[in-house]
Amino acid sequence: MADETISQLPSLAELGRQVNARRKAEGLSQKALADIVGCSHVSLIALEKGTGKLRLETAWAILAALGLSST
Repeated sequence: MADETISQLPSLAELGRQVNARRKAEGLSQKALADIVGCSHVSLIALEKGTGKLRLETAWAILAALGLSST
């Protein structure tokens, strides 16, 4: 049985909405954030849309750059 104290991860779509909102609040374009993170802006677009394939390392880097990660 799963430990019920472990929180659920958000869906990719919800994560994308959070990234989009934070990026805009920070006044960053998708290209600017991608340059900061060191990924392609296509990867960032895919994350914000909640579609496509995204490497976990890339997702963590984007979240960290926006202050959305817990690490």
